[in-house]
Amino acid sequence: MPPVPETFDFIIVGAGSAGCALAYRLTESGRYRVLLLEAGEDDRWIWLRIPTGIAKVLVGERALWRYTTESEPGLGHRPLFWPRGRVTGGTATVNGMFWVRGDPAEYDRWRDELGNPGWGYADVAPVFQRMEAYAGGDPAVRGREGPLSITEYNPRDPLTDAFLRACAQAGFPESPDYNGGRYFGGGVMQLSTHRGFRFGVRDGYLYPAMKRANLKVITGAHATRVLFEGARAAGVEYRRGGVLHTARATRETILSAGSIQSPQLLELSGIGQAALLARHGIAVRQHLPGVGENLRDHLQARLMVEVRGFKTLNTILPNPLARLAMGARWLMLRNGLMSVPGATAHAYVTTQPGQRQPDIKLQLHHLTSPDERNPKKIVLDERDGFSIGVVQQQPASRGSIHIRSADPFAAPEIRANYLSAPGDIDAFIRGMRLARRVTQQPALAAHVVRELRPGPALESDAALEDYIRGTIFGSYHQVGTCRMGRDPQAVVDPHLRVHGVPGLRVADASVMPTIPASNTNAASILAGEKAAEFILAEAASG
Repeated sequence: MPPVPETFDFIIVGAGSAGCALAYRLTESGRYRVLLLEAGEDDRWIWLRIPTGIAKVLVGERALWRYTTESEPGLGHRPLFWPRGRVTGGTATVNGMFWVRGDPAEYDRWRDELGNPGWGYADVAPVFQRMEAYAGGDPAVRGREGPLSITEYNPRDPLTDAFLRACAQAGFPESPDYNGGRYFGGGVMQLSTHRGFRFGVRDGYLYPAMKRANLKVITGAHATRVLFEGARAAGVEYRRGGVLHTARATRETILSAGSIQSPQLLELSGIGQAALLARHGIAVRQHLPGVGENLRDHLQARLMVEVRGFKTLNTILPNPLARLAMGARWLMLRNGLMSVPGATAHAYVTTQPGQRQPDIKLQLHHLTSPDERNPKKIVLDERDGFSIGVVQQQPASRGSIHIRSADPFAAPEIRANYLSAPGDIDAFIRGMRLARRVTQQPALAAHVVRELRPGPALESDAALEDYIRGTIFGSYHQVGTCRMGRDPQAVVDPHLRVHGVPGLRVADASVMPTIPASNTNAASILAGEKAAEFILAEAASG
């Protein structure tokens, strides 16, 4: 006999960045009963708490969904590894912990050019402020008492200091707070950490909310489809431990399963491209051609140099005594290199005159590797070195994510179409030349022994293009597959309601029309916070 369905006011699918924020806000008043479904488990593994543990997490399977793109023509027909969090907190529990609100001008673009009122920077800045507990910056714009602990990497080590001085010498002065509204220039990394430990959405939002009687969290629960009563979404079907369950929502169902699984779940429920659904034998409930489309992601190319006079992870990690000293510092002071996932500073820069927004981010990593993003094993070079990651901020290339079949446990087909837009590779070539220019500034030049990769012999645009296409890797910032807007390709409206489907919203990175910054965690939490605002306002009015 099947389990008796439970009924809730709201059902949230996915305990990731947005889902945890939603659960926290929707249960805050005590008025509404909320169910939060998470396919992963509430794993308390120590490596999910220590920032440098990210290296161990990424090469294992314990806390990850290990997705892979199709062969990418723009990357020499290489598929790319896409890790996503299979744990409470979602990918925020396995990410790089960099706290970046985003480019204010890009949020204004969402509002003014892309038809999303309420999403300009003036609209979202107070929400970011409400989210943060950060001791630095201007208290008029930075939060002091929010759920999320934000810290700044410290102390400033000699390599980090030299990198930021070199950026300034190259024309990109240091900003005292890149999250304070001025997005151009260098800065020390701000991190989602507390006293040296990772402090993500499950710590700041989910665990406090789980103490409330009106929130029920079910882990190991894989949602298989949205349920309907007539045209209205009325809950979800999910499988747990081999048993099929159903849960009913009297008010709304919200998908917060992320840029891969939210469009997948919509398609499994009959919402998407009618022809694609028909091919897989799924009855069409709502033809929305934009479901699974508009996929955007950040790639990262690396300039790597060997150095003298700086101790880096290349020689610290293989040396038991040096590794012990790094660990002892972290245990006693909770700072230093063990308190960050490898990168300590970055700079948002422009590569051409007259650009309105930074088009490239340069990011400092205290290591070099011939194949750093190998999903099975990270190998470091033997001598001290550092890398400058080159990340294009607004790639024009777009891909797609679509189901392969009606099987809810089958991984979808991911076609990122990386570097398919001609301007994208041009931006990376400019960025690589700019990274070289930074290493040639007085603050760094005396320490540089040689350029390891791409190497001084690769100087022409064609040579750099070949290097970039052959070695570039993903930054895991996928967005856009259920993007918001009012045009025919939009999936949700600016209040994140699925077009034509009452009772159903999407709130996660998939709703973003573009990538707002070089890291997407803060903006994903923002989606959950904004969805809660919309939902509670509508509930109060009707």
